[in-house]
Amino acid sequence: MDRFFEPETIRCPYPFYAQLHAADPVHRLEDEDPDHPVFLVTRYEDCLDVLGRPEVFSNKAGPGLRQKELMSPPPAQATSKYRVVRTLLTNDAPSHTRFRKLVAKAFSARRIGSFEPAIRTVAHSLIDDFPAAGEIDFVTAFAQPLPLVVIADFLGVPRKDLKVFRRWSDDAAEVLGGQLTEQRSRECYESLGELLEYFADQLDQRRAQPAEDFLTTLLDARIDGETPLEVQEILSLAYVTLVAGNETTANLVGSMTWLLLRHPEVLACVRADRSLIPAVVEEALRLEAPVQGSVRVTRKDTEVGGCPIPAGARVLIVAGAGNRDAAAFPDPDRLDLTRGSSPPHLTFGKGAHFCLGAALSRLEGVVALEVLLERLASIEPAEGFEPEYVDNAVLRGLRALPVRVVRA
Repeated sequence: MDRFFEPETIRCPYPFYAQLHAADPVHRLEDEDPDHPVFLVTRYEDCLDVLGRPEVFSNKAGPGLRQKELMSPPPAQATSKYRVVRTLLTNDAPSHTRFRKLVAKAFSARRIGSFEPAIRTVAHSLIDDFPAAGEIDFVTAFAQPLPLVVIADFLGVPRKDLKVFRRWSDDAAEVLGGQLTEQRSRECYESLGELLEYFADQLDQRRAQPAEDFLTTLLDARIDGETPLEVQEILSLAYVTLVAGNETTANLVGSMTWLLLRHPEVLACVRADRSLIPAVVEEALRLEAPVQGSVRVTRKDTEVGGCPIPAGARVLIVAGAGNRDAAAFPDPDRLDLTRGSSPPHLTFGKGAHFCLGAALSRLEGVVALEVLLERLASIEPAEGFEPEYVDNAVLRGLRALPVRVVRA
């Protein structure tokens, strides 16, 4: 097994990344299909190179590290008449451009900004359930439910369905890491079928009774010269939005909090000066990228950083490694709130595929930290806590974060 997938690397990949920077910056994974090898691109400049050559590095790779097709089961295994089709994450221009235009209105700065009061209300309600003084698992009590409620409200689905939404989202996220057994793959396919059927039913309801939500926006999306979205496309966009808007932000909020707990002197500074909160969010996004990498497939023989890469190879742009490249970020492992935005971190990508939900994720991170500092007189790691991460080489998130809290 390649070291990239080893439990110790998943727990803390950064020493491995540093070794790759020095000796093997374009790393070919061991034990892969020789006809379809997988390469990890780890240096900042090389990541930018791949991101800047969409004519060579196609997004039509399937979202998972080893997943050569979209997350749709073979017809014999299908549990739904609906299938995932290429929309945003796994698509290229001009098709990708069409989808981007049609959904852009839903992610406008004004629309995202309008969610701030609701995000704040959800954060307060979650802290209301904390003990006045005692121990909680921060991940399950705050980091996970906050973005799940926010993205459910954004999509326009009832909060009573949050539990099953959590399962659907977790199952879809598990596919990305490239470590599924055949049995687990079948279970995830079945889960996806349930999710698509659920959203299809929600669309029927929106046709009968439109609402101010993302699903209605997709049904109504019209751009001159562009074909309106088909049902299969809307379902795929809803699926992508659920997973991308939930898992990544949950990982951000958990990792950001753990980062501050490991640096109490920084936490004290932020308590004293709340204007530092956006910088904390950006450093958390850089140091602990919730999505450690994104996949491309080569259209033709090429090279990256002097390393030959054949046509048909899969390339993981390892943002988590590029974000800690000393050639781009001096003292790259240090939490530094004075770095500013130059150079920009790679967590949200670059160019045509820059993450549409970046503004919403940043807003949730800022509001979460503002409310936590307002409502908690103290928050400290529980006695003897050792971080445990989800077993996923691509999505980086804490499985649990036991903390002691005292409400203000």
